Amino acid sequence: MILELIEYLATPCSWTARKLGYLNGQLGIKVRHRQCRRAWQGHLERTRNIIRAAILDCPQRRKAVVLGSGLLLDVPLSDLSATFDEVVLVDVVHPLSVYLTARWYRNVTLLQADVTSTAAELARAARDASIPLPHAFPQLFCDDARVDYVVSVNLLSQLPYVPSHYLEKNSRPEAEIEAYGRDLIESHLDYLRRLPGVVTLITDVEKLKLDRAGEIVDRYDILYGATIPWPADEWRWEHVPLGHVASDFSYHRRVCAVKNVKSL
Repeated sequence: MILELIEYLATPCSWTARKLGYLNGQLGIKVRHRQCRRAWQGHLERTRNIIRAAILDCPQRRKAVVLGSGLLLDVPLSDLSATFDEVVLVDVVHPLSVYLTARWYRNVTLLQADVTSTAAELARAARDASIPLPHAFPQLFCDDARVDYVVSVNLLSQLPYVPSHYLEKNSRPEAEIEAYGRDLIESHLDYLRRLPGVVTLITDVEKLKLDRAGEIVDRYDILYGATIPWPADEWRWEHVPLGHVASDFSYHRRVCAVKNVKSL
């Protein structure tokens, strides 16, 4: 507990990211991975392999951008660093461990950025119900001609997660929150189309509740009604193993991966 508090205080992070809950979210993922490491292993390796396959299709290999780099659990950083002249890791909060890891690579840089481009305005709108929730129109790297590869890695479904919880605590109407969540999802999909280079999308799209026999008993849409507009490879991620939160059910995620949205 003390170590987690020290990490919370020592992690470089904007006031907005702390207020909205992004830092707590990153630290929470670290704890869940530690608890579910074995169950997550297959999903993380399949994610890394999709990225490894995608970078082989890049005709030029100048700059690679990782959107949602997180703890680097699903990012083959050594492969990216060895393949590209420059690698940029993008997240609203970079954990301390990532700062330490990046120092081992001469061509890896960290960019602290909100890929939805809405966080600052969201914080203002949450305090004043008369201010409409912001519309997302991300532009980061869209005009960077040196970018030859971009991957949105297990990020899409997470874009509305922290903001939605923050808005719920600030009593915004459910319909507004859902509309904002869907806008974040659809704007990100449009953003991927506008980015230069080969662009990979890897995301969970559905939450599945399974009983002790492994049968699906419920499904939850985590994309706010949006759909992936490209053919995708799919697999199951054992996100919360049986017995982790309850003895009679587990939660899985259905994951979709598109190696290059530009080729479809």
